[in-house]
Amino acid sequence: MKKVPSKSPSLTFKFSDLFSVDYYLITLLLIFLPVLIYWQVYDFEFLWDDDNGKGMGHMFNAFVLNPTLENLSELFLKPFFGMYIPVSYFLWGVLKSLADLLSLSPNGVLHLSNVVIHVANGLLVFVILRQFIANKWAVLLGALLFLLHPIQVEAVAWVSEFRGLLASFFSLLSLYWYMKNKAELSYWSLLFLLLALLSKPSAVVLVLFVFLINHFHYHFSLKNNIYKTLPFAIIALCMVIVAYLIQSKYALNFSEYLIPFWQRPFAWLDSIIFYSYQLIFPYNLSASYALSPQFIIQQWWFYPLSLMPLLAGWALYLVRHKYPLLVFAVLLFIAGFFTTSGLVSFAFQKYSLVADRYLYLSMMGVGLFVASILAKTDKKQLWFLLSGIVLVYGSLSAFRQIPIWQSPIDLWVHSQQFEVNSSYAQGNAHESLQASYYNKGLALARAGDIQQALEYFDKVIANYSTNRPYELKHSDLFYNRGIIMFRQKKYQQALENFNQAIKIKPKNIAAYNGKIVMLIDLKQCKKSWDEIQKMREKQIKIPKDLLATLQRVCKK
Repeated sequence: MKKVPSKSPSLTFKFSDLFSVDYYLITLLLIFLPVLIYWQVYDFEFLWDDDNGKGMGHMFNAFVLNPTLENLSELFLKPFFGMYIPVSYFLWGVLKSLADLLSLSPNGVLHLSNVVIHVANGLLVFVILRQFIANKWAVLLGALLFLLHPIQVEAVAWVSEFRGLLASFFSLLSLYWYMKNKAELSYWSLLFLLLALLSKPSAVVLVLFVFLINHFHYHFSLKNNIYKTLPFAIIALCMVIVAYLIQSKYALNFSEYLIPFWQRPFAWLDSIIFYSYQLIFPYNLSASYALSPQFIIQQWWFYPLSLMPLLAGWALYLVRHKYPLLVFAVLLFIAGFFTTSGLVSFAFQKYSLVADRYLYLSMMGVGLFVASILAKTDKKQLWFLLSGIVLVYGSLSAFRQIPIWQSPIDLWVHSQQFEVNSSYAQGNAHESLQASYYNKGLALARAGDIQQALEYFDKVIANYSTNRPYELKHSDLFYNRGIIMFRQKKYQQALENFNQAIKIKPKNIAAYNGKIVMLIDLKQCKKSWDEIQKMREKQIKIPKDLLATLQRVCKK
């Protein structure tokens, strides 16, 4: 029986040691390599939840737009965009104001802020893993895997996931201070946990990390472990309740996307297999996999696939005494996405139960797994092999995965190829790609490039399922196509588009206005007055200038 130490061990490696002479090269690599491959994100566009092109997204938070004391108080009293992440919004507001003050590109500053936090997280991961493994070169490869793996790209290259990076940063700081204080109660550690939860609530997984470190590193008894973990669990529970109470008045209802409780463990086990595959073969990563709960429970593989992680878990259980670090690493990996894997409901499951960003903190477990293997061997071939794999992964990130996040169109053209469930009703990438085409066309039209704008509007229609009726949002698309056709003097096509816009949205004032203006221009007075009559019958408010023009040109 393993003897329980009377006192918890102190840190074997401090953060300040990174800057000692013996670690100059390691620290340089941990900073230089991720900066080298991620520097390209500086001029990337806002996309997805950053700014959806309709005045909605995280960048439209009141404090981010205008950092005042009044807006600051709103951060902690109300959610925004369905989320309660006040610390993230506060720092976004500060960074955006700094960019404006220095006349820098806001999206450039915010993208590079993600890179800075990612690098800081990599340094903290190295320091924490160094507590478990003495071989600094093995730990270096583990930390580089955390920093350079393609599955981390979504979290780093997408501005909106600053929230997840920040939550991970405070979580890692919390772990560091907890271990620095020799597993005794540390107010700094609890404060960092609180900041992590206010950055993104998914930081609750830190409670599991603390529990696992207590067991595998400090070898606490179960009773003592629970006692040590309890302060973290209480704070996490309180913050989850606060976030729920604040968000409950504003959050969208996603109950229709839930699955029965008895099926959730199978969904969780399947997600372990999915993520494991993506980690080993990270070539076809995507912003959207469309693996919604309703889709996966209907697949033949839903139940059989769950046997694989159960068998792997049994194998790990059998070798838990011989290879405790490997077991520790695997459990850290699983703990990192425990709350976003099907066991607990969350908003994004409407589209998919899995997403690359959910693995961000889990990658610390992957880094520990690799480092623990290398620390146990002196075989140069294995060192070269794993070093080569990390290099290949870094290259995939730099040349394939990161460029995908350059613009909304690049992202969704790529992502729609890898949605496992390609049905439009559940496909997030298809819907987002159409929105990106439309927003791009709108921007081109406003800039005066109407021909190219028309091409993008046409792409929206071409990518829409022919088996489904048009949705309300498509009314504006046909209206804008009609305006372009009118300006190109393609009157019949313009008329067809205006009519389609009105068919989709019978009270589309803009479409009626465009149609009547065109009819007036063509001196088709009777048809113009007929359209005015239709507007009156539908109780649509007629613009005064339109009516005045019609009365002047087409007197009754």
